Amino acid sequence: MFTFLRRVIRFGWHNFWRAGGLNIATVFVLIVTLTLITCLFISEGAVNHIMDQIKEKIDISVYMTPDTSDEEIELIKNKLVAMPEVQEVKIVSKEDAMNQFREKHQNDPVLLESLDIVGTNPFYASLDIKAKNPEQYAAILEVINSDSLKDVVYKVDYVEKKTVIEKLSGFITNVNTGGLALALALGVVAVLVAFNTIRVAIYDASKEISIMRLVGASNSFIRGPFIVQGIISGAIAALASFIILLLMTYFLAPKIESLTSGFNVFSWFISRAFGLFFLQLVSGIALGVISSLIAIRKYLTA
Repeated sequence: MFTFLRRVIRFGWHNFWRAGGLNIATVFVLIVTLTLITCLFISEGAVNHIMDQIKEKIDISVYMTPDTSDEEIELIKNKLVAMPEVQEVKIVSKEDAMNQFREKHQNDPVLLESLDIVGTNPFYASLDIKAKNPEQYAAILEVINSDSLKDVVYKVDYVEKKTVIEKLSGFITNVNTGGLALALALGVVAVLVAFNTIRVAIYDASKEISIMRLVGASNSFIRGPFIVQGIISGAIAALASFIILLLMTYFLAPKIESLTSGFNVFSWFISRAFGLFFLQLVSGIALGVISSLIAIRKYLTA
């Protein structure tokens, strides 16, 4: 068994370097495919970072009636906090709302003067509610609109944000689905292109294969060197793709961080370097071996 493996590996290594030009083409295709597939994972990380930031800015504001006491507001807050869908509930008093308004419009003296002329605080106390996931706002809204709270709830600022929430949820779903479809498409393209380049290499060795069959070589022995070639091509492509992405993320990190408001792609890549390289290595070898098996099949069944 050891002798068989040693010969197969030796022949595979020899054939890989002998068909240098064709194998370079195969490795190049695999590098492009692995790099693009890995970029999908990186882009998903950036999208998730952006989505998390957007989620932090989305909430439901529940305005209470003027005669609602602080104790009642605190009880409602505790009731909402106990819900599994709720991440955080913050009480904004009438005074806090007034101060926030003044700070936001501090450069608009006309508006501030109009507020002073009113003489009283026109704002309502409110509860700012954040859900753990955008899809969970509907369940929170059901509780807020229940009969037990209808006498203390003046207005719910949800309709204005509902469209943003729904678009956000749909965008996340589409990004994940589109990324998976693109990864599968790239894998198919890689197999097809690598299959054709390997098939040409096998065609060049068709006379050797015929001679091996005449002298009684088993299908496993004939197939073995080409599988080794596929493994070598996939491993080289994975290493090259990893180095390319390492350099790309390092040099592009400042620009991407400024565009995504804080997503450091190089730190993200380094923290997952082992897993990403393992994924690239397994994917590269799998694509190379599958292409080799498909290409050699014709000569083994002839």
